[in-house]
Formats: sequence, structure tokens, C-alpha cells
Amino acid sequence: MKRLIFLLLIISQLILYGINIYINTYDNSIIIDKVIYPFQGKAEKFRGKIKMLFEGIDIPSSNIPNNLLVLEDGQTIGMQGTIKISEEVFKKLLELYQSNQIENIIIDYYPVEIFPNKVSVKDFINKDKLIEYLNIFLNNYELPETNIYYGDYDITPEKPKITLTTFVFPDFGYYHTSFHDKGKVLIKTYINGELSPNYGSLSPGTYTIFISAIDEIGLESTFTATISVPKSTIIIKNEYYELGSDSKYGKIDFVGNKNFYEITPYVATITSVIARDTTKPLIDINYENLFNGYSKIEVNVKDYSSVKTEILLNNKKIQNGIVKLQNGKNLILVYSEDGFGNFSFSLKKVYHYKNLQNGLVFYNDKLWINIGGIIVKSPYLKVWINPNQKRWIYDTETSIIKIFP
Repeated sequence: MKRLIFLLLIISQLILYGINIYINTYDNSIIIDKVIYPFQGKAEKFRGKIKMLFEGIDIPSSNIPNNLLVLEDGQTIGMQGTIKISEEVFKKLLELYQSNQIENIIIDYYPVEIFPNKVSVKDFINKDKLIEYLNIFLNNYELPETNIYYGDYDITPEKPKITLTTFVFPDFGYYHTSFHDKGKVLIKTYINGELSPNYGSLSPGTYTIFISAIDEIGLESTFTATISVPKSTIIIKNEYYELGSDSKYGKIDFVGNKNFYEITPYVATITSVIARDTTKPLIDINYENLFNGYSKIEVNVKDYSSVKTEILLNNKKIQNGIVKLQNGKNLILVYSEDGFGNFSFSLKKVYHYKNLQNGLVFYNDKLWINIGGIIVKSPYLKVWINPNQKRWIYDTETSIIKIFP
């Protein structure tokens, strides 16, 4: 009785857990219990059951086929079937069929080659079909997550790699948990024993963070860390600088207020830098005498902000460039003001004297004259002598007066 019950249990398990027979049209192979055998003929895509066993009659020199397994769509498997297999393979199939161990016959295109640590996909295939084929031979593997596969893939199972990123500031902390894995992962984060979001902020205190990550094939990784968020001391201060000056915060190139933060785990210093512009513009007047009363005037103004500048020559506005001076004294006045009310002005006196030819012009009798740097006008002569040079005038036998330096 016990033996009968045992046999019934085995038979029921075989019926409930039948095997699938795979026929791969990629390489014309038939797979029975993970063993690959070749076949010949043309197999059409099919997924279903064996309909019946056709028992042929063994008559010598006749065309009556031998035994065949007939599928639901009419395809036949046997030594003379549309799917031709060897006698040895047919006997295996027949034995499985007669003992009700065959669940389905699956005929499909699986362009896949399996190696110890990788698979090589020779044609485009979706994830479900690739997994179906790999499950025939492999119990433990891991695929990268994608929908379409083509090429070589490492299938070595790996546990998820957990990464915890934290930032700690005075009175504020932040954490973010992430993972790296070939496939999908279920990740859970616990803070001080309570299930929490995978990222968020933390108030001052000490926290124990526990992370668990389980991938699609059941491999699990865990990670534990303790972080402390300090309660800070905040110092607020003001510092005053002149526009354009150098400071530990860099060159001051702004006017007004700007905050700078110095943060350590326990002290936060907030410095309000106040920049002002109280410097007057610097004015530089360059003057170059050219010829015949023409001169070149160039005014340069330096300041850390934009300025408005006016140049006056004898109370008339001019621009940088070449100007005509009047005879005698000329006054150059420059006024410059920046946008913050700081102003400067500068004066420069320029003299221009009309140059005459060196020599004397006589209109009547000869005249003995000592010229000391002035214009002398008379009925007899008109001459200009540079007041910075000594000159002598003397009479000669030829009654010609000459001027020498």
C-alpha cells in the first residue's frame, strides 16, 4: 500500500510539473532536459501540446512512415517527420510522452550562445525570450536591465552596490541613498529603526542609517552608517571695503552689500561685506606742442567706476585731440565726477607765443636795440625773441643786424 501511494505521488508530480521540449530554429537544435540534439527539416513557430502518437506499420520496402508525434498544428516529429530526429532522440521523446512528462512543445527562434560567464546574442531578441532560453540551462545568472538585447553580456550574478551620500552643515543635514546593479532593485532606508524615504533632510542630532537592497534574482546587500548633525554657533559681522581693493574674499568689484559664508561643522560665520566708493577720480593731463599754435591735448581719468568728464579750453568744451591755442596764456580745466558723487578737477596753464622769423626788418635808418623777450613794434622793426634764451644784436660794417643764441 505504501509503495502504491509513493508511486502515485511521483506520477502526480510528473503530471503537475511536466517539462517543456524546446526546438530552436536558430541552430536547428532540439533541447530535452538541458541536452541539445540536432534535427533536420523545417520547423514552424509553435507553442502547444502533442496531439497524438501516430503509429506506423513496419513493412519492408514500403513508404509508410514510422511512428510520429503529431503536434496540434499538424507538424510531426520523428525519424520521417517534418521535424526529423534520430531514432535515439525519438525514443527519449516517446518515453516522456507516454509517461505524461511533456508539458509543451515550444518551437521558436533563439539566436543565443551561452558561455560560462556571458551570453552572446547574435540577433535582436527581447528580454522575455532571452530569459526563457537562459532558464532552460541556467539556474543562477543576472542580465543587465534593457528591453532589447544584441551582443555580448556578462551574466555573472552580483549583489547590489549601495551608495550613501551625506552632507552635514550646522543645524542641517542631508542624505541620499542609491544603488548600482545590472537589473531592478528594491531599496529600503531605515533611520533610527524607522522606514524612511531614500533621501531627505536631517535636523541636529545623531542618526543610524540602515539600507537594504534586493535585486531581481534575490541577491541582497546591506549598509549601515552613523552621522551626526551638529548644532551650530552663528556669528554675524560687517566689514567695510573700498571699491577696487583686495580682500580675503577676493577683489572688491561691487558696490553695496554681499554676504560671505564660512561654515565649519560647529561654527557658521556670516560676513556682510559693505563696499563703498569714496575715492576721487585721478586726472592726468598730457600736453604736446605741435606747430603754428596747434597742440595735442590728451586727458586720462582713472576710477573704479564709470565717470563723467568735461574738458574746457579757455572756458570752451573740447574733446581729446588736436586743438588751436590762442596767442598768449591758455587755460585747460578738467572736471570729472563718478556715479557716487566723488569729483576731481585739474588746471593746466599753457602758453603760446607767435613765432616770427629770426632776424630784423628795417623800415628806415638803422637802430641799435637790446631785445629782452618782448614783442617790440615800431616803424622800424618787428621781431619776437624767446625769453628763455639770451640774444645780442650788434651793428656790422655792412649795416646788417644779426641775432645769435
